[in-house]
Amino acid sequence: MGQQSVTPRTAYILSLIGSILMVISSIVVLIFAGMLMAMPPHFYVFHRFGYYPMMSIIPLAPIFFVVIGIVGLVVSVLALYFSLRLGRLSDVNAVHSTGIVLLILAIIGLFMANGFFIGFILLLIGSILAITWKP
Repeated sequence: MGQQSVTPRTAYILSLIGSILMVISSIVVLIFAGMLMAMPPHFYVFHRFGYYPMMSIIPLAPIFFVVIGIVGLVVSVLALYFSLRLGRLSDVNAVHSTGIVLLILAIIGLFMANGFFIGFILLLIGSILAITWKP
């Protein structure tokens, strides 16, 4: 009988689902930033002496969301790449190092408000399973 290669399937599946959710949420953030950019730059407020232009509450909000969306998209695409790579690895040291990279990307993804929070949790669990994996 031939020897069957063993891969960390559970870690692979959880990290892949988390990465896909992170990509989707990054795209949602970029769409929201585009919708904010389409809004007028100022609003008019009724005052007892007439109408006066008023600056929007956060004039730099579209730029903030674009930066968050782009950085989140880069992090989530990297997480997707390493998740796909994790599914093909059978060497213990390579799986552990990929799990560490995925853990770092999950933590960065948390600060980028990425993955609807469930993507962060799934990627975190998948990376911990990859770090502790033994064939």
